[in-house]
Amino acid sequence: MTELTAETFATPPANDLPWVRVNMPATADPALLEQLLEDAAKANIGGVELGQGAYPNDAQLVAILEKANELGIKVSLSHGPTQNPTGYSINDDHARKTLIISRAAVAAGANYTGALPAPAASPNRTTVVAVVAYRCTGACGPTGQVELDPDSAIDLTDALTGTNTDGVEGGTTAGSLDWTAPDDGDWQLVTFWTRGVFDQPDPFSAEGHEQLIASMEAAWTPEIVDLMKENGGDLFYDSHSSDRGSPDELWTNDMAEEFEARAGYDLVPNLAGLFPAVFSFDDGTAPRVFNDLVEVRTDLWLENHIRPLQEWIRDYGWVLRVQPQGERNATVPIYDQAAVAAELDRAEHESLFAVDEVDSYLTIASANHLTGNTWYSTECCAVSQGANSESLGDVQVRMNKSFAGGITKNVYHVFPYAESSTSRWPGYHNFGAAGFSNAWGERQPNWFADGAEVNLDMARNQQVLTQGDAKVDVAVFLQNYLYNQPSTVPNGFRMWRDPGLERAGYTRDYLSPRLMDLPNVEVTDGRLATDGRLATDGPSYGALIIDSTLEPATFPEKTSMPLDAAERILGFAQEGLPVIVVSTPPNKTTGNTPEDDAALQDIIAELLALPNVHEVEDQAAVPGKLAEIGVDPAVDPSEESGLLSVRRVDQSTGTDYFFLYNQGMVGAPSGSPAGYLYNFEPGWACATPGITTACVDQGEPVSMEVALEGDGYPFLMDAASGEITPIAEYRVEGDRVIVPLDLGIDEDTIVALADDPARFGAAAPKVHVTSTEANGGAVVNADGRVVVRADAQGKYTTTLSDGRTVSTPIGKVAPAVDLSTATWLLEVEDWKPVNDYATTFGVAATETDKSVVSVELDSLVPWREVPGLENASGIGTYSTSFDLPKWGTTDGATLDLGRVFDTYALTVNGESVPVDQLDTRVDVSEYLVQGENTLEVRVASTLINRLRSLDSAAAARTAYNYGLLGPVTLDTFAEKEIPVAKAGGKN
Repeated sequence: MTELTAETFATPPANDLPWVRVNMPATADPALLEQLLEDAAKANIGGVELGQGAYPNDAQLVAILEKANELGIKVSLSHGPTQNPTGYSINDDHARKTLIISRAAVAAGANYTGALPAPAASPNRTTVVAVVAYRCTGACGPTGQVELDPDSAIDLTDALTGTNTDGVEGGTTAGSLDWTAPDDGDWQLVTFWTRGVFDQPDPFSAEGHEQLIASMEAAWTPEIVDLMKENGGDLFYDSHSSDRGSPDELWTNDMAEEFEARAGYDLVPNLAGLFPAVFSFDDGTAPRVFNDLVEVRTDLWLENHIRPLQEWIRDYGWVLRVQPQGERNATVPIYDQAAVAAELDRAEHESLFAVDEVDSYLTIASANHLTGNTWYSTECCAVSQGANSESLGDVQVRMNKSFAGGITKNVYHVFPYAESSTSRWPGYHNFGAAGFSNAWGERQPNWFADGAEVNLDMARNQQVLTQGDAKVDVAVFLQNYLYNQPSTVPNGFRMWRDPGLERAGYTRDYLSPRLMDLPNVEVTDGRLATDGRLATDGPSYGALIIDSTLEPATFPEKTSMPLDAAERILGFAQEGLPVIVVSTPPNKTTGNTPEDDAALQDIIAELLALPNVHEVEDQAAVPGKLAEIGVDPAVDPSEESGLLSVRRVDQSTGTDYFFLYNQGMVGAPSGSPAGYLYNFEPGWACATPGITTACVDQGEPVSMEVALEGDGYPFLMDAASGEITPIAEYRVEGDRVIVPLDLGIDEDTIVALADDPARFGAAAPKVHVTSTEANGGAVVNADGRVVVRADAQGKYTTTLSDGRTVSTPIGKVAPAVDLSTATWLLEVEDWKPVNDYATTFGVAATETDKSVVSVELDSLVPWREVPGLENASGIGTYSTSFDLPKWGTTDGATLDLGRVFDTYALTVNGESVPVDQLDTRVDVSEYLVQGENTLEVRVASTLINRLRSLDSAAAARTAYNYGLLGPVTLDTFAEKEIPVAKAGGKN
């Protein structure tokens, strides 16, 4: 973690920079891999993840590590020997395996004689685990859903004949049975088989762990090991079950024994409960059995894989990074995501699986907030059909959503190697010219021109979001094993469905039973988890919410709760923590312990009788109840809005940091979940007749006040420029600092409250403005002076924090300038292949012609409407000039460029002006002069418009309206200094 100063914020060190995932073919040239790393360093990339596409061979890996160590870039390894040992068999005794079933219907009193019903055919070894007969309580056919009586279970495994020792660990792969069913009903005869699912070692057994370690130790030569230790990178496992990040198999060799030891009962008679698509139990206990299986499986994965693997890789100076969010499957439970994340060196999520729904990120973030772990990365920002078309503006919006969900690091998906024998222009990409995910790198005009600056912006945000400790307004109890992908659920998926909580300004964490067992989850002065385990201070929740309407409704049922969790919550409430219960209170235990349901109900009744425990009908009532009981959000907006926030408190420097983001598109409330096909750009940016637009256009700008919890001097931290400026206009009321906030759709900003007025170098004013009639407000200008700004001549009353009221005269304001109708020279580097697109492959296909097309414009229109630029992609520079007859030290102006796609840079009178890619309004006051002024706007595009003219798949994608579209105006104002002293003491 970087100790934030003005210098580190301006120039973030390597550990704050984003990373990239590199996809490469097996034939990659080590020299070109070294060039790839050079390109990454130039773009302000701090780490590269390798292994997908192809795992590097020894020569490639040595070249990568040597160059990375030279450049200060971290290396991450995945796939290859890290998960698939060379020559490993899916039929190995300790390979990954799951359960499958075969079944037969046996009528009451009938005899079943013969071979066991065969499971679905497979070349993989299939071993009998158990044969169990169950009495049916209804229809009992050989197919379809069947309800069973679990108490009737008869284990017939020992009655098998004709067995062999060809199965796993000497088990049988066949068998026959001679059995007569009891005459008290019809029966299901179910055989449970285990079968290999991946040619990888088992993640739930110690033997599988040992095989995996042996694979890596055999693969890494002494030279590679030395380079790895010098590098200090990480070992990575992706979220897919096949990539070991979220294993969801139902079996491991010792599962029956481990289950009985941990859950306290025999799993074998209850195995049918693990197949909810086929079987149910008449007493309703089948889901409870599955819940217990998930808990046992979680323990086995942590004990036999995650913990020992982390200990082992640390001997190399590396750590373990895992995506534990699962396959985002609507029916397959995995584990308590938060509990796993709490144990990881580095947890990661994925924007594609979250579908940019902020709520999806919060479970893992909650674990980090309690443990003090500041690494939470995301594999961002894959878009279906986004190859060569995704904008960097889209990336920034997706990362703002990620940051609001607790993410602190971007890992771009993907940054591909240059070429392969089958790759066409602009180069190798294993998802094709118009397929899944963009191919970032210098082949993309927007990345070539502005990627380095965008990545610095991202790094500054990431640096802020790792400072101190997270503070979160409320905790929501959540026990969950099932994580749906929002795009697969009508109206999206959110565990907390109603948007009112965040619209009122509240932040939330999700607190699972295992997280509640962490030693810092205790009540102090009516707040929960104020003391950290690894953190110096915890999230300090102001209330705990129990909500039976959380989604999904199953795995486990949200009206259930473990008995010990209920006892813990009762203890919290008895110690003064406010608790809100939404809808139906918990009434059953989670595991297969129905005998404990009455005890749970008694505890809940005792909880509800406490005066600080409140019941509400639904989620919509929660914000009002929180306000009623005095639990206010740390970022309290003056009106409801799409504003999301993250608060970090660094006690060592006396600084509170507030990341503020005005979210546009919201998955659930919008009725149209953010999906694979979307580009987070306004609707005007893309429109092609007959092709569904990829652009979204939702949300509203905000212009309001926010009351920030804390005290101290407020500073504005500009992540785009790296500048930190004292805020001149604010109020202090009680324990709140109230600042004005203006953000466009999907824009973000950072406000810091610092005890030290000189915390970031330039001292904050001792006396500040609390209000002013001047419509431009009060700011600290480029010269460090506190000024008020107005766009019209007149006298303006300003109130100061020392009680004074001053009248400030604003002189004549220079006239505004409409540049939309000016004559512009546009010079476009039109990027296209040097060689024939259809017939050129490999290195020759990476060559790009960047010939310049020059046109004079008398109006600002998209490139595709300019003769000669109809299919152009590339980099265009717009230049014009204008005259300012009046300009002096009290004059100022904001240049509003209007609509720009994609990235842009600005030069005024030959000087580069810092810009925010998500905001096309730029203060250019200090760059303007009296008389003639020159203006250059450089715009960089994606490649899709050019590829649409070359590739049939790309032609099916929407075109984009590249360029500077305006309207462009120079909005002028005048400013006048307010005489205030520099900071000396607390205001």
